Amino acid sequence: MHITEWEKLSYIRGKTNLPKESEDGYEKWYAENQKVKRWLLISMSPEIMKRYLRLPTAQEIWSALSKAFYDGSDELQVFTLNQKAFTANQNGRSLSEYYGELTELFCELDHRDKVVMKDPEDIAAYRKSIERQRVHIFLAGLGGDFEQVRGEILRKDLLPDLEECYALIRREAVRHASMKAESDNPDTSAMVVRQQLTRNWQDQSKTNHPKTDPNIDKSTFKCTHYNKTGHTKSRCFEIVGYPDWWDHNRDQQKKDSKKTSTAAIAKIKTEANVDEKASALIAATDYGGHPNKTDDWFWY
Repeated sequence: MHITEWEKLSYIRGKTNLPKESEDGYEKWYAENQKVKRWLLISMSPEIMKRYLRLPTAQEIWSALSKAFYDGSDELQVFTLNQKAFTANQNGRSLSEYYGELTELFCELDHRDKVVMKDPEDIAAYRKSIERQRVHIFLAGLGGDFEQVRGEILRKDLLPDLEECYALIRREAVRHASMKAESDNPDTSAMVVRQQLTRNWQDQSKTNHPKTDPNIDKSTFKCTHYNKTGHTKSRCFEIVGYPDWWDHNRDQQKKDSKKTSTAAIAKIKTEANVDEKASALIAATDYGGHPNKTDDWFWY
């Protein structure tokens, strides 16, 4: 792409003559040649690059590459690309990495596609067939976590194109990641477990543990958790959770009743003290205005 963009094709086709070192244009040619050589070499893998690193011109490198890797047709390259596409799978990789690999292969296949059509309807039908095949390739290589959404896509009356399929699968991947993050959070997991245990106990209490028979003497029951009578630790609602039929207003009524009883007792004691003081005052009045009769001499 750089070679074409910078109009340097003449350097790999051999149309730019190599000037002598003594000529004025040699330095410019040498700089341009080195630039094209670098573009060619960086496009190769390290194993291939070292075979052509010492060749002096870009045209010699291009000629050697053509002899080694081009057999006069693209059939071998097309076969290799199709083989990679049909055998590609997610294999534990991220969804974007897997999808990126496939789109690169598909773009390369499109570049080498030699099918020529003139009728617009035939062109549309051909592209639709290719798109359908590529959707199947993409879905077939997904991990087992996407089995459900894959089935939903294939059951659609109108099969989505490749980009739409990727969007649907990506949303499912985001949902999986969110659920995994919640399960990895100890606080969230503990809360969910507690809620589930409470729901399970409440459901069980409706069937296996209904309200205690009012005829049973519950005074013999004792809760070792609160050290109170009336129930056992195994049925303590503060531990196992309150059932749906529990009246929470009853606890408040007990607290209010206790407060009222305490206030009434305090009032009675206060009134008793007032009566006692009043009686003492009356007794003092009966003795002439002073409480101690033996001290009458003091007043005369």
